[in-house]
Amino acid sequence: MAKSTPLQFKVPDMDCQSCVSSIEQAVHKIDAAASVAADLKTKHVVIGSETAEAHEMMAAIENAGFEVEAA
Repeated sequence: MAKSTPLQFKVPDMDCQSCVSSIEQAVHKIDAAASVAADLKTKHVVIGSETAEAHEMMAAIENAGFEVEAA
């Protein structure tokens, strides 16, 4: 079943483009077709995925070395 609501997270220690790239890579390991929009200013990440659950994406971002919170 397709997910209609994007997954939204706060990543407090995301502070550079390299961080964004690391998060995008982590997300794409879980769902290669996922869309990822990261805002360095607000430290929010919005993920559009048809297959992945929020807990899977949170774990992927944490495994990439970032603290992550539900937004």
